[in-house]
Amino acid sequence: MTKIAFIGAGSYGFTHRLLADILTYEALRDSELAFMDVDAERLEAVQTIASTYLKSQGLGQQPLITTDQRQALDGADFVFNLVKIGFNTMSFMDLDVPKKYGLKQTIGDTCGVGGVFRGLRTMPFCIELCKDVKEVSAAGAVVLNYTNPQSMLVMATAATSKVPFIGLCHSVQGTSNQVADYLEVPYHELEFEAAGINHMSWITRLEHMGEDLYPRLRELVQERGIYGHKPAEDDPVRPFLGPSRLDMLQRCGYVVTESSTHFPEYVPFYARTDELIERYQIPIDQHKRNMENKEKNLKGLLEQVQQGHLPPLERSVEYGPAIINAMLTGEPLTVYANVMNQDLVTNLPANACVEVACLVDRNGVQPCRFGALPTQLAALCHMDISVHQLAVEAILERDRRRVYWALMMDPLTHACLTLDQIEALVDELVERQQEYLGRYL
Repeated sequence: MTKIAFIGAGSYGFTHRLLADILTYEALRDSELAFMDVDAERLEAVQTIASTYLKSQGLGQQPLITTDQRQALDGADFVFNLVKIGFNTMSFMDLDVPKKYGLKQTIGDTCGVGGVFRGLRTMPFCIELCKDVKEVSAAGAVVLNYTNPQSMLVMATAATSKVPFIGLCHSVQGTSNQVADYLEVPYHELEFEAAGINHMSWITRLEHMGEDLYPRLRELVQERGIYGHKPAEDDPVRPFLGPSRLDMLQRCGYVVTESSTHFPEYVPFYARTDELIERYQIPIDQHKRNMENKEKNLKGLLEQVQQGHLPPLERSVEYGPAIINAMLTGEPLTVYANVMNQDLVTNLPANACVEVACLVDRNGVQPCRFGALPTQLAALCHMDISVHQLAVEAILERDRRRVYWALMMDPLTHACLTLDQIEALVDELVERQQEYLGRYL
């Protein structure tokens, strides 16, 4: 029997979605499930939801609910990593403290000050998780990571472990769906290729029935403007990409796979002044509103479940359960995943994490060679890769100076702050997060 462990199972957004996906695959329905979290209250909610889903499907197995990580991992074949080290308290601090220095962020989970400090807190946990997986999980166990920042965590675990640690996101499939909708092309007929880094991957090929769709896309954006509006009042506005990445499409020629909420944090162009923030409609502190909404949604789901009303089992866009199914059944699957760059994207550094297409079957997750990105896109990725590398080195070398250097290199941070401000900001956050960083920095 396959065992699937959820670490950080109290996750606001992922656990119930991944569980529902698992139950849609015949090969996974009888899996042994283990849910682990340090928060007993959240675990109780998970137990209610999971047990009700299993019962509704006529499945008799009872999930393991535990606060003991090694117990959850014992004999596991697949591990979902969903943790948020420091909870909302620390992630909100990552947003609030930089504002005192003049730096505003939206999500703060992948790059910039927020991403770096989330990474600094989380890399040690992931390194230890891989040690536990190696010691107590099944031979060949795979970690499917949904925790941000993907790039830093993949790089840190690759430097310290041979356990497969695959970074998963939904930005590529989410953006390609949006593009298909915008162009009124059936998604299953859309052909595309993308590569780059997590939250800054680029769709470099976009075709339908052999036709290059980029000329049409650029023409539509030129016609509608970077806010995505159509000119006719009776022509409905379709949900799309938003100002900053439509602007980037016009300037650099390609669609980036992260939203206009998140993308401005990875480049120096859109969020460095209040005027630009207003012009490009950038929602500062959106992460706080996201967490509030997710908490409401989880509470609403729990209330529905307690009343005997379960949402229908419909597969989401998440790759994790599909990867497990492909590895167990041998049915081939293509996903986009975050993996180490072993001659995959040839004009990005070899010791970087990249997001590329991967073939999945019984042999596991096998990255596909992409080749070279257009130079302007590779250059944008390079700016953030340097930040990732220095943050990883800060933990591995236990060296606070490398945190200074990481944020000196960070595009938005150095566009907003002086060198003295950067060092003062780092020192303040490190001191206020001693519980998580004191051993390392």
